[in-house]
Amino acid sequence: MEELRFLTPDDVPACLALATGRGWSHEERKWRFLLATGTGLGLFDGSALVGTTVLTRYGDAHAALSMVLVAEGRQGRGLGRRLVEAALERADAPVVSLHATEQGLPLYERLGFVVAGPELVTHFGVFAGPPSGATSPLVDPAALVALDAEVFGADRSALWAAYRGFAERVVVSASGFAACWADPSPLVVGPVVAEDAAGARALVADLVSGRNARVDTADPALRAWLLENGMREGYRVAPMVLGATRPPGRRERLFAPIMQALG
Repeated sequence: MEELRFLTPDDVPACLALATGRGWSHEERKWRFLLATGTGLGLFDGSALVGTTVLTRYGDAHAALSMVLVAEGRQGRGLGRRLVEAALERADAPVVSLHATEQGLPLYERLGFVVAGPELVTHFGVFAGPPSGATSPLVDPAALVALDAEVFGADRSALWAAYRGFAERVVVSASGFAACWADPSPLVVGPVVAEDAAGARALVADLVSGRNARVDTADPALRAWLLENGMREGYRVAPMVLGATRPPGRRERLFAPIMQALG
């Protein structure tokens, strides 16, 4: 039987091989960041990594589940369920969230997760629009963390302490804030917190104008604007929660997550 172990930075090459073998992007910086800020679990057949997941906790209020992967040829053996159940045993939070692919949705539903909002749609491409000029660099990290906690519904100050060093840019405006990171390409935008879609557009435009970028959003107005500016639709994922019927916080102001893996 496969052995369950905690993942360490030394396992990142094996995680990358597993991910690319299943058609996922080669994102070394992302894997290292997730393992540094969360708990990685792996299933090993001898020395071979055959399954992964990462659990990221936000204090005692919320946990996010991500990177649920099973090696090619190992599907249908219950490995994905075993990984998710092992992560849930360690979550120690009343609410657990994730973003589910169409393939993963049935497993999560069997484990009690419910769909908690419209699909998140990934948009890719070189953004053709001009910058808005409406943003400025971050100067008050404490205010950003406080607003993030209000919108997300959990204190993510520990995550933000690490993310500010991981992100390429963090900008603020009268409407909210946004950030972006790269691994190394495309530029991934997230999070985007704004009062409304117009505010979200201004934040995104200043980050991605002329850049090859990715934006994940469920907002119809923001999606239409991204399409108008050259960013095509990609894949879709469903936001899901366990322990609630909807995510906590003021999610109507969250136009894009930090990354799908972090809720």
